[in-house]
Amino acid sequence: MTGEQLRVCVEGHLLNRMVMHPDGEVRAEAVFYHGQGDYAERYLEVLYPFTEHGIRCTITELPGHGYSPGRRGHCGDTPLLDAVIQDTLSSFAGLPYGVMGHSMGGLLAARHLVLSGRGGLPAPAFAWLSSPLFKPSLNRSALFIRILRLLAPLVPSLTVSTGVKPEMCRIKPEQAVTDPEPGDQQARARHQLWHSRISLGWGAALLDIEKLVYDGLKDIPQDIPLLYTQGGDDPVCRPELAREMYAQFPNRSKRYDEMKGLLHEPFRGDGSESFFAVLGAWLESLSLNPRLCPTRPEA
Repeated sequence: MTGEQLRVCVEGHLLNRMVMHPDGEVRAEAVFYHGQGDYAERYLEVLYPFTEHGIRCTITELPGHGYSPGRRGHCGDTPLLDAVIQDTLSSFAGLPYGVMGHSMGGLLAARHLVLSGRGGLPAPAFAWLSSPLFKPSLNRSALFIRILRLLAPLVPSLTVSTGVKPEMCRIKPEQAVTDPEPGDQQARARHQLWHSRISLGWGAALLDIEKLVYDGLKDIPQDIPLLYTQGGDDPVCRPELAREMYAQFPNRSKRYDEMKGLLHEPFRGDGSESFFAVLGAWLESLSLNPRLCPTRPEA
């Protein structure tokens, strides 16, 4: 299972884009936002069910991520993010599209939904939020946040650790991410793509996005079907906050699934079968013609 790798130039940045094509008819498109420190190929397995349902998935690696050049952890700024979004949407050829994302990408997907409700982006036909990082300031002191705000304009590309480790993400860490075998060059190359850095400039941008999303949840179009998945023991994006945020989404058709015992990446490692059962059932509940809409409401 592979994705088509493309190089796109957006606002002077040469970025890597992966497109996963269905084997048959393309019935819809999807924008997927990756997590902080992640890269596109890590989502091949989790996005495969979408391509099986005729949904072509596009992931653009932001600067400093995956195969996109740049300082590790420095994604640029929100104007660049918006340019990447517009460039992606322009490739969709008028098909209905969905918006999806994991962790930091889940926060960016929620931002996408808010902007669509305010008329800044075309409204998606469906949405999936995977363990969204709705509070990037969590576990950071007020003093740290004040210092970040002061330094970000001066040294935006200076990076610090996110504090996220592989063992916080899945029950049984992937060998490719944690400890590649000495001779396994492909696994070692993938290992080097993953990182746990974030720049001060991008950190400040995420704080602004956090506020925009908190203030703008009420503006999200109510007719967009929403799936929200969450690991029940996630130490990065806390389940208590996930439940609180989910309750505020105005979507008429929405589904929340919290998978007991799973961590920040419930789709990977031991216990991921329960996640894929949830995802499969939700995809089956969507009608792809002419517009993605649920055929049955949330119970």
